[in-house]
Amino acid sequence: MKDIGMRARIIILFLIVSIGGLVVLNMVFQRNNQNSQKILDTMELSAQMRDLEFKGEKDLKTAENIMKNHDAAKARLSMALTSSRIISSVVLLFIILLSTGIFIVVILRISKPLTELKNATEQIRKGNFSVHLPETGISDMKELKASFNLMSRELETIQTRLLLAEKEMIWKDLSRILAHEIKNPLTPIQLVAQRLEERMESDPQKVCDILPESISIISQEIENLRLLAQDFSNYAKVSQPTKEELLPATLIGEIVKSYSQDYKIELDLADDMNILFDKTHFYQIITNILQNAIDATGDEGQIRIKLYGERSYVVLSIEDEGKGIHSEDLSRIFEPYFSRKSKGTGLGLALVKKLCDANGAVIRVKSKPGQGSTFTLIIEGNNQ
Repeated sequence: MKDIGMRARIIILFLIVSIGGLVVLNMVFQRNNQNSQKILDTMELSAQMRDLEFKGEKDLKTAENIMKNHDAAKARLSMALTSSRIISSVVLLFIILLSTGIFIVVILRISKPLTELKNATEQIRKGNFSVHLPETGISDMKELKASFNLMSRELETIQTRLLLAEKEMIWKDLSRILAHEIKNPLTPIQLVAQRLEERMESDPQKVCDILPESISIISQEIENLRLLAQDFSNYAKVSQPTKEELLPATLIGEIVKSYSQDYKIELDLADDMNILFDKTHFYQIITNILQNAIDATGDEGQIRIKLYGERSYVVLSIEDEGKGIHSEDLSRIFEPYFSRKSKGTGLGLALVKKLCDANGAVIRVKSKPGQGSTFTLIIEGNNQ
């Protein structure tokens, strides 16, 4: 036979206590009523007194005895009523205490498993799907815990499959990107090598004529490979920031100095701004955004860098006059490996976002096709 539910148990217990208490009270009342009736039967004072003529001493003694018996009967009746009230109060108190005790026991039996479920659910929310509850307690709680454990195991299995699928997808994407990026510099190196080989066979004496150009091409493409490896390395090993007090205007001026001879860069920097930031991370962020602006603008367009304060924040904006970014691409520019450039890994802006998050900064971008882009960095100021 299937075990009854928890609610049915509680209802049955309360019915037993309530009905039992009412039965006891009814028995007490019936007994007291019987006793009271007997006492009342002895209290027929008026009839007894009417039979007396009060003509002699005997009638006086009889009247005195009747009065004594009447007083004694009244006292017994009062005691019976008091006893009835006391017994009724005790029975009602017992019913209340017993009901309260049952309620407390039930609450304790329910609250502990519910607390366990709450804590386990919190672990699930944090991503710990290996949590397991002991399947103990009343039958309803056992079933609930069993269902929870089944859900937990299924979620753990799904998580494992998703992680494997995600890793496989990442490796596939990484392999595709690496193959594409490595192929770009290897192609000109191969062509130069073939050209040198053909010249060696056809006219060895004139190899020196094309040797400097060939060496320059090979060196440039090797440098591209080195930068490719550096991009992947930088993105993979973002360290915990070591924050220190920095003057962003000074650092930006130092970074821009190496670019200002070849590109048009306009600076508008407030030099009284202090920030708490990792110096290496700040350099990487500005360099990547500036290089992105240069790639978009080219030699002719102008880049404007502005640094100013806004309430308790330091705001840095880098604006270019490039071709801009399409609206459908704006939400993806900080994704790893996403790029519309013919060259590049798509890790530059992803690294910028990662470093900003690590240092508690906010990075925003506004752009329209044909009107350029503006990257804005918002950092909490350190005005102490």
